[in-house]
Amino acid sequence: MAALIAVTGLLTATAATATAAKDKAGPVVTVGAEEFPAVLNMITPEGNGQWTGMIVGPALARGYRLLPDFSYEPWIFDKDCTVPTVSPFTVDCTIRPEAKWSDNVALTADDFKFTFDTIMNPKNNVVSRNGYDKIREFKVISPTEFQMVFEEIFAPYRDLWASTSTVVLPKHVLDGTNFNKVWNTCICDPKTKKPIASGPMLVQSFTPDKSATLVPNPNYWGKKATVSKVVFVPITDSNSEVNAFRAGEVDMIYPQNQIGLRKRIESADNAEYTSALGPQWEHFDMLSTVPGLDDVNVRKAIATAMPRQQIVDRVVKDANDDATVLDNTMWMTNQKQYQPNWSMYPASGDVDAANSILDAAGWMRGADGVRQKDGVKLSFTVGTTSGNKAREFSEQIIQEQLKKIGVKITIKNSPDMLDTKIVGFDYQTILFAWVGSPDPYSNNVIWLSGAIPEKCSPRLAKAEECDYSGLNYTKIKDPTLDGLLNATDREPDPVKRAALYNEADLEVATNVVTVVPLFQKPTQLGYRSTISGVRDNPTQDGFTWNIEDWAVKS
Repeated sequence: MAALIAVTGLLTATAATATAAKDKAGPVVTVGAEEFPAVLNMITPEGNGQWTGMIVGPALARGYRLLPDFSYEPWIFDKDCTVPTVSPFTVDCTIRPEAKWSDNVALTADDFKFTFDTIMNPKNNVVSRNGYDKIREFKVISPTEFQMVFEEIFAPYRDLWASTSTVVLPKHVLDGTNFNKVWNTCICDPKTKKPIASGPMLVQSFTPDKSATLVPNPNYWGKKATVSKVVFVPITDSNSEVNAFRAGEVDMIYPQNQIGLRKRIESADNAEYTSALGPQWEHFDMLSTVPGLDDVNVRKAIATAMPRQQIVDRVVKDANDDATVLDNTMWMTNQKQYQPNWSMYPASGDVDAANSILDAAGWMRGADGVRQKDGVKLSFTVGTTSGNKAREFSEQIIQEQLKKIGVKITIKNSPDMLDTKIVGFDYQTILFAWVGSPDPYSNNVIWLSGAIPEKCSPRLAKAEECDYSGLNYTKIKDPTLDGLLNATDREPDPVKRAALYNEADLEVATNVVTVVPLFQKPTQLGYRSTISGVRDNPTQDGFTWNIEDWAVKS
């Protein structure tokens, strides 16, 4: 599943907080977290964030682990799931017999079935049911084997049990509980309040806005973690994060790319720096129901004028030398399936061509230079999360460029832009990034007409008739795109499936244009050279993916 990535405006970690954590026992790693989660349940919309996954991910194993090279490695599964029959399309998955929960209860096929049932329960507030809703029958064959029988061929079946948004839930502790509340503040047995885990770490404690602490799971069935404690503390923004790192208040940071951060990290004492390009992509979104933006010609003109190359050169190149303009919304630049379908929009922006599009569509300049038609002005707000200097700079670049085509952009940022405003459609245009899996299937819920999340009225909530799931925050409805994306699910041939995704991307570029891809977002990981075993992972699994390999030199 795709996940939002942002910077939240939370309290800066103090030196006292970090020092207190270090003074307690053994080798401790303190991590500065920009996007500190409000809740821990990653399957809910509120918990569907990259940092939530990186904090909770080491505690909750998945069927597959996503590797830095975008491949899928069986984790709970003992081998890659197989397809014993195509009609009906059946997927068979087998579980490692040694897999167990931290309370020594075996992790079994019943847990997978319970997770499936939890996701499909309409009472539960889940971020997406896409894919799970195509399972016709879920069969528990034995404690270590289950089968999923689909209504039709479903090619991206691995993604249902891969990445931090697809954790497996413990039936023996969650059965009969209120899923919408039980794991908001702890990953624990709700009866005993003791932490529960299937991965190498336990979430020992969590205090919203203050800290989250991981400790080794002594009963983990895989490689045991050696670091005694990992403490995550919230830090307001990237610059504050680097300041805390340079001052020795935190040992590890994973800031969003900002101008000048790389040099400041590399020049810190005992510092290591690494950057990677993964399935994170920055984009400019337009809500298609806003007057003016409901005209596809306006959206095309904005895409045509968008100064994407300037943004990459001035905002992104500093972090990663390989950063470039992204010309696809389905595939990343370092995937073999990538095709530059959006090159129809000049990377540097073509103001003259954009003006011609608006002229032909009947949008004329007023006395103030802003175009208008039928009483509607092309005057819009743009928002991002307060404190993200790189995005704020990008907004200014976009604002200046679009003024040249008679489109007025007013910057209106907010600390809750991605917590409440986007999910409530309280925006007009917005800058943020999606974090997907290597398979573009996870992004389908960004585009599908049926993936527009609904906010329940009290009457509907009581009747349980509404559906919060889905990430189509631009409210686009395009039957052609729906057909192409649904066809990718049914196409088992990887070459043909990749071609369908590129055809879908071309449809987005040509006829949808509610999202303009800007660049593949580089990661920036800084850590002390005294910490060994650290390896960045630009997928949803993030830099904590191999936390059991970390070791602190004395």
